[in-house]
Amino acid sequence: MSEDQKIKILKSTIKVFNIKGLKLTMDDIAEYMGISKKTIYKYYDSKEEIFDRIVDYVFSDIKKREQEILDEEGLSLEERVRKLLAAFPERFTEVDFAKLGDLKDKYPKIHKKLKKRLESGWEPTLELLEQGKREGLYREDANFQIFKVMMDASIARFFETDALKKNKISYVEALNQVVDILLTGIKA
Repeated sequence: MSEDQKIKILKSTIKVFNIKGLKLTMDDIAEYMGISKKTIYKYYDSKEEIFDRIVDYVFSDIKKREQEILDEEGLSLEERVRKLLAAFPERFTEVDFAKLGDLKDKYPKIHKKLKKRLESGWEPTLELLEQGKREGLYREDANFQIFKVMMDASIARFFETDALKKNKISYVEALNQVVDILLTGIKA
């Protein structure tokens, strides 16, 4: 089976999702791609499987972006931390995360997976935050586990409510605001 075709289906599903939200159908994806629904079923058994793969696809790119930031030369510690906390691959900035409000109810397994992925992989960021504390950039009394919980909770709320839609703000804009607010709160 062609990995390229599987990726095309994932990308097309994201485009259709931006229009229809979680109510999209396999017919919608097939129509958007100009292929038969049967062709999609050669690669994926269900819409839920596609959503599951999209979570992996997006987070794989987020982890790549985080590694690029860690490897990027010439960044101050503060710039590196800020970029890591707001790491989001450019090609996913058009995803309408405001449409994920019903994910928890409609696709609880996908929601659980998304939440788990959001809560994991914090080690490099926490190490940099601790380094910032040692260097006097961040407050001595800053508890970074609480910081992480606050960051996780903020992001989770974006996916569990229609706050983004109500406030007419993109996920990326909201994420950057959360990062600004939280980093300002721990600044020395």
